[in-house]
Amino acid sequence: MIRRESGGGWILVTQHDHALLSFRIMNFWGNGKFSGIVPEDEVMTAVREHDCGWRRADSSVDFNPRNGFPRSFTEMRTGEQFRIWSDCFESRAESHPYASVLIALHFSRFNEKNIARNPDDAAALSLREKIGDFVSEKLGIRPGDGDLDGRLPPDVRTNLRLLQVGDVISLALCHGWRSLAIDDVPVDYSGAAVGMALESEDGLNYSVSPNPFSEKFLSFEVSGARLGKKSFVGRRELEDAYGRASGETLGFTLRAGGER
Repeated sequence: MIRRESGGGWILVTQHDHALLSFRIMNFWGNGKFSGIVPEDEVMTAVREHDCGWRRADSSVDFNPRNGFPRSFTEMRTGEQFRIWSDCFESRAESHPYASVLIALHFSRFNEKNIARNPDDAAALSLREKIGDFVSEKLGIRPGDGDLDGRLPPDVRTNLRLLQVGDVISLALCHGWRSLAIDDVPVDYSGAAVGMALESEDGLNYSVSPNPFSEKFLSFEVSGARLGKKSFVGRRELEDAYGRASGETLGFTLRAGGER
């Protein structure tokens, strides 16, 4: 779950709904300054399905005993994270191999952070090898130890970054972050990139500069569940509250910076 503070409680948004928001946002990518997405079907499949492995975990709410909060996706147990990440890229491997490669590489970046924190983590090292073999086989590139990025075709590196950019924009909206700087946003497939800034005064209406979208003003919605308090005394209380939670629709706008 994505956990957004709201009043004295939370609005919980599933990873699936966050990914669908990312997909809707990236459908507008491209204008006179920013190249469109190629191959569109495979990349947009990756954007839409990159969190598909979370559906089972997000079918119910999980309790974090450390703080009494609903457990967010960043607080998942490492072993469960690895299983979910694998499900995300393996589930579309036959029907959408290029999209699956992008999803695998997306989670590889997160896994490398685990390895940096704990270089002897056997599970993280095993996942690194699994992703490396998966990507090498799907792309038809030579397998090798380390430096997976250096063996990637340029279009794959660009499209991975587009997946990441769409992901983080959606995360910013769902969390209600007020300011976000995004580095290395692809301008085209030559390797050109720029920095991008999202700014908001209320966590709902955002300016984006420079504007990478085909429209100067966009509006989106995402559905969540509202909990009236933040901390719970135990799993049962949280599950009961989630079962009674009212639906909440969050409406967002993205406006080209400097536009009124």
